[in-house]
Order: sequence, then C-alpha cells, then structure tokens
Amino acid sequence: MKVKRSKYWVIAFLTVPALFFVALFLPFYHAGGGAVTSLGAYFWFPENNVQTTTFLAMFYENFRANDLISALWETQLAALFIIIITLILKDRGIVALIFGVWGLYGLFTFLTTRSLAFEPVLVHGGFASILIMLIFLSAVVISAYFFYTMYREYRKIVILAKQA
Repeated sequence: MKVKRSKYWVIAFLTVPALFFVALFLPFYHAGGGAVTSLGAYFWFPENNVQTTTFLAMFYENFRANDLISALWETQLAALFIIIITLILKDRGIVALIFGVWGLYGLFTFLTTRSLAFEPVLVHGGFASILIMLIFLSAVVISAYFFYTMYREYRKIVILAKQA
C-alpha cells in the first residue's frame, strides 16, 4: 500500500541514519584536559586515543575498547543497510519495520553498553551519546507513526469499501 506523502517518508528514512553518522563525529569524551575525542575517531583509531581509553577505564572496571567498538560497528552496519534498503524499496512497510527495529536495537545497545550510557561520563561529556539515543528514539517514533498512518489509510479504504 502506498502511503500519502511518500517522498517525506523516504527523506525521513534516509535522514535519521545519516544524522547518526554525523553524530558519531561530534565530541564525545573530553579525556582529562586532552584532545576531544569523537566516537568516530575512537572507532577507527582506538590505538591513537589511549588517553580516552584510560579516562573510560577510570569509571568502568574492566573496560575494554572492544565492547564500545562492537556496539558502534553493529549499529553503523545496520544504519548503512537502512540507507541502502530505503534507496531500493523507498517507502514500503518493510523499510519502516527495519527502521524501527534499528532504532530499538540502537537504544538497547547504547543503554546496555556501559561506556555509552548516561552514567558518570555524562558529567564530562556525553552530549553525542544523548544525541545518538535521541536519533534512535526518533527512528522508533517515525516508524510507529508510519504504521499509524498506514492503519488510518487502511481504515478509510475499508469504510469506502463497505459503503460501495
């Protein structure tokens, strides 16, 4: 079923994952007076950000960079998949379903990964973490609203069919 204002849905399905990639390069941690590190920089070059690793290890016992990197890797691959599937299938229901699942998975991942969640690091930075969680939440809300509008249109069709 084709939903009204389909170009706006496609734009929303493409913009939110793109904003996720942009948010990865916002300053994430201010490691004790050193350089401000973004999640993107930490993801690609964790060995260059030893100061951030030691900063995180102060707050989290047995902190390993692999925990943080695997959480970022999975959500980045899923966001890239969302962008590709949206370009192929446009505004179909399966795209909205995958989009919503990505949002839920991202929220779950970011809330269960200790170094990404709010906790004490929020005092020292963490603006990017809040923004990324809001991006995941917006993915869930947009997906739910898509299905709500589909349901409303379906109800209109059913009412018209009953009247005929």
